Amino acid sequence: MHRIANERVIVQLALLIAAAALYASTYGQSFSASDLAQSPMFFPRIILMLWMGLNVISLAQAVTEGGGGGPIASWTRIGAVIVAALIYTNVIGSEGFFIPSVLFALISLPAFGIRNPILVVLFAVAVPGALVLLFNHSLGMPLPTSRFTYLF
Repeated sequence: MHRIANERVIVQLALLIAAAALYASTYGQSFSASDLAQSPMFFPRIILMLWMGLNVISLAQAVTEGGGGGPIASWTRIGAVIVAALIYTNVIGSEGFFIPSVLFALISLPAFGIRNPILVVLFAVAVPGALVLLFNHSLGMPLPTSRFTYLF
């Protein structure tokens, strides 16, 4: 039972369920064309298939190794990250990418055990900022922008 009831296996199962749900949600949309390359869901579907494939490999590895991960340390910590992720995914469309991403990182990084405040703030601002610069300003593939400014 310890082989299946450890944190690594539960996290991998949660990621697999999330990827499968996202993949299933790409079908039946009014903009989802049946031709693969003509649909705006073509690239996300490829990414989700890769995500699910890598996740199945990681899940198999976590189950076969068995003792690699200990028992779940804190259900509160996992619950806080899940609630933060649900809020994040629902707010990102209306509030833009940058601000919710910074707030999500400020909540989830300490929950994952990163306690150095300088590293948390630096990572929380630098990674979403780099993604905004890359996608919005370099590649021309805009992420959702804030209602306060078009820059982020």
